[in-house]
Amino acid sequence: LCDIAPDQRATIEKVLADHGVVTVTQISNARRFAFACPALPTCGLAVTESERALPGVIDEVEAELSQLGLADEQFTIRMTGCPNGCARPYSADVGLVGRSVDGKSGEGRYTVFLGGNLLGTRMAQVYKDQVPRSEIVATLRPVLLHFRKHRQPQETFGDFCDRIGLETLSKMEHQA
Repeated sequence: LCDIAPDQRATIEKVLADHGVVTVTQISNARRFAFACPALPTCGLAVTESERALPGVIDEVEAELSQLGLADEQFTIRMTGCPNGCARPYSADVGLVGRSVDGKSGEGRYTVFLGGNLLGTRMAQVYKDQVPRSEIVATLRPVLLHFRKHRQPQETFGDFCDRIGLETLSKMEHQA
C-alpha cells in the first residue's frame, strides 16, 4: 500500500490486523527478506518444493538465529525448485536450489549457495550439494556459529561468507 494519508494509517493497520495481515515490523528479518519461486505443483520444471517448503525452513532458521543471538541480522534466503533460479538464489546470502528428490523418502534435496548479498549484486557460490530439506539448517549452523564469532564490525552474513571463501567455509563444518 502506498500514498496513505497519515490520518488513515491507523484505520488501515487495524483492518489489516483484523484480517490477520502482519506488518513488516511484526515479522523476522529472515522471513522479511526471503523469497521462493512457486515450484511444485504449478511449475513443470520444478523437481522439489520451494514456495510451500520455504515457510518451514524459515521457521527453523528463525529458531536457530534466535538461539545464536543473530535474530536481528538482515540477509536474504532464496529458494527455488529447480536450477532455473526464478527466485534469484544465485545472488542471495543463502540460496537453496532444488536438485533432486530422494527416491525412498521423497524428500527434496538442495544445493546450498552462500555469499551473495541483500541487494543481489554479488554471486553466491556452492557451499554444499544434495542437502536434504531436513538438514538445511543443520548445514548452515556451523557457518552461522563462525559468523557470530569471527565477523568484522558491521559485516553481513553474505559479506562474511564471501570474505572467508569456500575453502574456509568447508573447514568450518568439521570444527562446529
